[in-house]
Amino acid sequence: MKISDIEIRCFRIPLREPLVSAKFRLTHRELVTVRVETDEGVSGLGWSTTPAVGAAAASRLARDHMVPLLLGQDPRHNEALWTRLWEACHYAGPGGITTLAISAIDIALWDLRGRLAGEPLYRLLGASRERIGVYASGINLHLDEAGLLKQIEGELAAGYEAFKIKLGRPAEEDLARCRAVRKLIGPNRELMLDANQKWGSGEAVQRCAMLAEVNPLFIEEPLLSDDVAGHARLCASSPVPVAVGEQLCNKFEFWNYVREGAADVLQPCVWKVGGITEWMKVAVLAQCANLPISPHGAMELSVHLACAIPNSGKIENIMGVSLFELGAVPEPLPIVNGCLEPPQTPGHGIEIDVDSLSAHEVAF
Repeated sequence: MKISDIEIRCFRIPLREPLVSAKFRLTHRELVTVRVETDEGVSGLGWSTTPAVGAAAASRLARDHMVPLLLGQDPRHNEALWTRLWEACHYAGPGGITTLAISAIDIALWDLRGRLAGEPLYRLLGASRERIGVYASGINLHLDEAGLLKQIEGELAAGYEAFKIKLGRPAEEDLARCRAVRKLIGPNRELMLDANQKWGSGEAVQRCAMLAEVNPLFIEEPLLSDDVAGHARLCASSPVPVAVGEQLCNKFEFWNYVREGAADVLQPCVWKVGGITEWMKVAVLAQCANLPISPHGAMELSVHLACAIPNSGKIENIMGVSLFELGAVPEPLPIVNGCLEPPQTPGHGIEIDVDSLSAHEVAF
């Protein structure tokens, strides 16, 4: 079996409403899709997304420098093909655009393997469980307290038992919002907080101590993700677990955090870290350090990855940016009582209708 063709398409999709965090105001989501075809008629689909920047550059890198390395190769050799792409494009940067492109291709290759094996992806990867909890993750810093509580009430009504909200307002205002959400959801449901790299080291120490009052499961990205030493100091003093990983692009960057004791929770993003091949290595690294995984985003893929490993917590449904909400798939994944089961169809079970997105297609 040989790879006969690879189709890459790029889209810039407007959101239904702007979403605001401490660092950005999102109006669009960018999507790169990859279809890998073989000479035996079996294909695989992969994709990666970005917060409205970089997708066209990743698409060009994949088309001009990665596709020629893959044509004529055996698509079942995931590890060899991943290494070939990584080594060939490493000088373009060991993360960012490079791993966004590799991720979409790698996901397509794993989808193809699942289809060949007649197995859903999570079983192909190990099958540690058959379902996983999902938490509602709001990009909601723009909402006032009443609007925030209304959003959480809707998520409670939908059956969610765990929630993540944004930080980034003045300290007392952040605390008041967190207190209000904790009061609404009660003491036993999980609450996670996300600062989106907003604070400096001193402020992060003060904020984590202050926010311990609302008993968060973790505080995500309190500092710039490049600051490993700062995270290590914070972890040593914080009464609240610190989560990191959304911005990390390979196993070596995660190893730096693990080695320095700079994270309590690891959050690899399958679109950012280089796809499924590299994501699974980060999961093993976390297990060796006795750390939990909290997959970042990519709910439609994370359900398979989290169900494949023993050390995953709940997966994240980022409200407003799921494939269904972007108009890329006709139906949402069925979240029942705050839990999700992986699709049982071979591969990852997702079919993106690229033609329905043609009005948002971007030339590259």
